[in-house]
Amino acid sequence: MATPASTTELARRTHTSPATASHHTTVLRTAGLLTTERDGTGVRHALTPMGRALLHGTGMSPPAS
Repeated sequence: MATPASTTELARRTHTSPATASHHTTVLRTAGLLTTERDGTGVRHALTPMGRALLHGTGMSPPAS
């Protein structure tokens, strides 16, 4: 995801329901792979640097606990 996208847009891109896309964004956010920001009445999701590295296979280390 090069630019932030709404849950509805992600559902459209992945041919899933908005509920399924929302569930997946929650899992990805919990894993630190994307961020979610409020945009009026909706939300916009964007990859974190770690999510982008994983997607592109550039080998970024996970954050220290």
